[in-house]
Amino acid sequence: MALIYDIGMNNGDDTAYYLARGFDVLAVEADPVLCEAAARRFSSQLHAGKLTILNVAIAAEPGFSEFWICEENSAWNSFCKDVASRDGLRHHSVQVQCETLPRIIKQHSVPFFLKVDIEGNDFLCLEALNEFFEKPRYVSLELGEIDLFLDKLMALGYSSFKLISQFNFIPVELPASREQLYHQWWKNFVGNRRLYARVVRRIAGDAGRQWITKKVYQTRYDGDWFFPEGSSGPFGDQTPGRWLTGEEARRIYQYYSALAKTNQPSLFWQDKPYFTFWVDLHARRN
Repeated sequence: MALIYDIGMNNGDDTAYYLARGFDVLAVEADPVLCEAAARRFSSQLHAGKLTILNVAIAAEPGFSEFWICEENSAWNSFCKDVASRDGLRHHSVQVQCETLPRIIKQHSVPFFLKVDIEGNDFLCLEALNEFFEKPRYVSLELGEIDLFLDKLMALGYSSFKLISQFNFIPVELPASREQLYHQWWKNFVGNRRLYARVVRRIAGDAGRQWITKKVYQTRYDGDWFFPEGSSGPFGDQTPGRWLTGEEARRIYQYYSALAKTNQPSLFWQDKPYFTFWVDLHARRN
């Protein structure tokens, strides 16, 4: 079975999805507490050899380094203290073992899909692919500087891209995607206070309201699988929206990024004192 790298396993929700879909998984996580919890959660898969967990942080050099733990939101664990302390949340530092991705790949082989979300060192994982003739078929990573990431991916042979919102897994496109329009219509209906809408929701009953809720959050489902908050959602050709060229992805990201800085309301970002237009860049080799 094809191998997936879950770089930045966090609480294991992405790993759980990949395992449920039949993939073998190599999960990398710097936080020892999260690794211990995952070992309990996936004990049967570990025993069966379907899952390998590496308690290391991805860095430029092997060794040990200071790493910051966000005590109230583990998704913000990072080498960067400013990330781990967002919103004034409690945080502390720990010493973690560091490893390079090329050394891991040489030991475990090139994956079919490389998922990266490690709050700061994502680009190191792209640079690691320079050392290998074979490349992952699909890559997703939390997008940093658009030109840097896109240029590197295209140099590595990736030619199709999607921008997927981390808040709702809706594709970021111009013009607005079908999924975005669909989500907005159902969200407006749920919040509509006019009489007809209230009557329809009342008549629908509990089962009907659950159906409507699923319509609002359709991009959080893959069949019966629900992607919880903080997970990375589907990958590859299972992601919603259309594949973009590199230049399309660049232009669309730059447009929305500029709009986000004006603080106009959007389902793609939040009203925070820091930049929250958080997008995963998905890439495919043809």
